[in-house]
Amino acid sequence: MNKGVRVLIIITILVLLFFLLILHFNPFSILKRPFQRIYHIFSVSEEEYSTLLQNALTALDDDPLVYYDYTKKIVREACVAIEKKRDTSVEALFISSVQLVREQEYAKSFDQLYEIIATSPNWCEAYCYIGYIGFKYDIIPIDKSVEYLKKSIECNPKKARYYSFLATVYRHKYKNTQDSQYMLLAEENFEFALKLDPEDLNAYNNYANFLVEIGEYEKAEENYKKAISIYPEHGKPYYNLACVKALQGDKQSALKYLREALDRNIDFRYDAKNDPDLEIIKDTPEFLEWIYNYRSAIPQNN
Repeated sequence: MNKGVRVLIIITILVLLFFLLILHFNPFSILKRPFQRIYHIFSVSEEEYSTLLQNALTALDDDPLVYYDYTKKIVREACVAIEKKRDTSVEALFISSVQLVREQEYAKSFDQLYEIIATSPNWCEAYCYIGYIGFKYDIIPIDKSVEYLKKSIECNPKKARYYSFLATVYRHKYKNTQDSQYMLLAEENFEFALKLDPEDLNAYNNYANFLVEIGEYEKAEENYKKAISIYPEHGKPYYNLACVKALQGDKQSALKYLREALDRNIDFRYDAKNDPDLEIIKDTPEFLEWIYNYRSAIPQNN
């Protein structure tokens, strides 16, 4: 057998071995799923694209400040598809403006929101976002925030969230000025929001926070418990109840509700560590153990 044939046989054997190794270990399987997802986004049909945008808008209606992983995921996917299609529709501009807020690109986000209300003055969510996000991140003066939130209410007077957000801004104005008119406006708008939507978890929680600030602890406790009855796996109302009970001097109840909160979200231990409202329980053995060595009784996947 001549040298050339031997070399060809060796190369053939090595190639076969290489493919056998690939088939056995399949290293590409790790990359397969993300590549499939990216391919799907870039090859999405018009019908699938329309559904993707609608799903993102529905998620944002439920979770406007993008707290939940599902909302984050679907908004990101929608933005990739929007960029690929170079879509400048109102829906696309709105979804991408929300993502820009998450990326702290506030100037770009607000340019798009202003563009929306200039071309589509009936797109109520744009007024709401300018008003509330402008307040939340101190982008526009607080009086402008009130003005835009009032415009969102004029646009859709049956949307509970708009009243709840406006109430939150009035609550902030009251804290800064101690002017009783803002306290009354905050209370009035929170109560009207809950009248429109008696299942609004965030409205109950934020209203209760406001009631704590003005010293109405019993009414605050009622609202936190209502929030818990709507969504018992959400940890925030339990944490806030712990703070209320601590402020009232009830150590045992404060510890009980703090444990409930930690069972649902162990990250509350970082809030608790520096929260002045919980001062009364910070020297207890339970508090110290939970802050530094807590083991949740509920799987951390809520």
